[in-house]
Amino acid sequence: MNNKTRTSIKWLSVAILFLATVSVLSIYWQMVSQLWLNPAEERVVWNQNGLAWQIFIIAGHFIGVTLLYVFCWIFLIRTNRSLRSGEIFPRSNVSLIRWTALVTVLATFVHTNYSAVIQGDMTTALDSNTIFFPLIVLLFAGLYKMAYLAAKDSNLAI
Repeated sequence: MNNKTRTSIKWLSVAILFLATVSVLSIYWQMVSQLWLNPAEERVVWNQNGLAWQIFIIAGHFIGVTLLYVFCWIFLIRTNRSLRSGEIFPRSNVSLIRWTALVTVLATFVHTNYSAVIQGDMTTALDSNTIFFPLIVLLFAGLYKMAYLAAKDSNLAI
């Protein structure tokens, strides 16, 4: 891989991480505001009958967003590090993408129920995205693994 391509991938990674950081900080700010900073009528409506459910959804939202952000960092760092050594697709990213699919199940389920929980509503919703998005991520994990195997086979042939 030539130096120009590596440089462009590096700068694209920096741009992705910058946008991801801004997005995560925005989500954190929104959560902190809803919990403590907003006026009383705009804060979380705590329902004593479903307090555990509300805490689970709010904590799940925080954990899901944080894990996806951390996985993004790890993926891009591994990719850029492996590009320096001449490997295009590091094998370790395959399992990371699979873990991302698992976290995506939690993140989409929590996201579906988050607004209702903030308003004090205890209904549970299961959206089709809870199944659809993780399946797409698993598809990309499979494609990534195939690309890794093809690159490995190509290196053996040379």
